[in-house]
Amino acid sequence: MGRKNALGSKVDQEVILMIDIRLAKPSDASELVKINDLFCGEGSNTADKIEESLINNDSEIVCVASEGSNLVGYCCGDISRSMSCPNKCGTVTHLYVLEGYRRQGIGRKLIESVENEFRKRGLIHLHISTGAENIAAQTLYHSCGYEDTSEFVMDKDLPKEG
Repeated sequence: MGRKNALGSKVDQEVILMIDIRLAKPSDASELVKINDLFCGEGSNTADKIEESLINNDSEIVCVASEGSNLVGYCCGDISRSMSCPNKCGTVTHLYVLEGYRRQGIGRKLIESVENEFRKRGLIHLHISTGAENIAAQTLYHSCGYEDTSEFVMDKDLPKEG
């Protein structure tokens, strides 16, 4: 069974992947927006906004997986602190690996890379969430040592003022 690379060309499944896991750079923004569109929906962000965030957002960690010059996945983590909790807390907010690159350990390596960056910044506790129906992600997160909690997560879109 073949798979497709980031450019859509078929690649033989027998090829050993040379995947590099590293912190994202501002120059990755144009590739990141393409992958982000697949994960969050087309037009959900722009390369300019991603580049600006990579340059200025000290509370976010973004690690990428690349095969040569093509990005094949990314993982984001946010650092937060609250007056009610003296320790900084980390949240893995996004993990996405292109379909043809899944089930090869790339997601695990991305999570480990973000965790290592959290550790360097003194964090001792992390959160991660996924959809209740996303069994593959839940299985990955459990295998990385994450445990189910009794928290119930809810979302709300705030209406614009005026």
